Amino acid sequence: MVVLLAFAAGYYLGARAGSQDFDDVVDALQAVRQSEEVKDLVGSLRSHAAHTLREVAALLDRTSAGEGTPPEITTQDLVDRVRNLVGRT
Repeated sequence: MVVLLAFAAGYYLGARAGSQDFDDVVDALQAVRQSEEVKDLVGSLRSHAAHTLREVAALLDRTSAGEGTPPEITTQDLVDRVRNLVGRT
């Protein structure tokens, strides 16, 4: 309900503001998106995600090979944990 109310308010205010104000907002968003800070942030997020996925893959490989991990952690346990993290059952 709150989302619908926010959408209606945004639509009303946007219609009253006119196209020039909308164009100003779009230009500002493009400037932010193209800034070096945002590019650095996206690069850092990609690097962190890649590193994390490599660690998970290495842990899965060690687990399936039976080396380097405690016996109570199995490959299925890790898969279940990852699924829980991403919200899948």
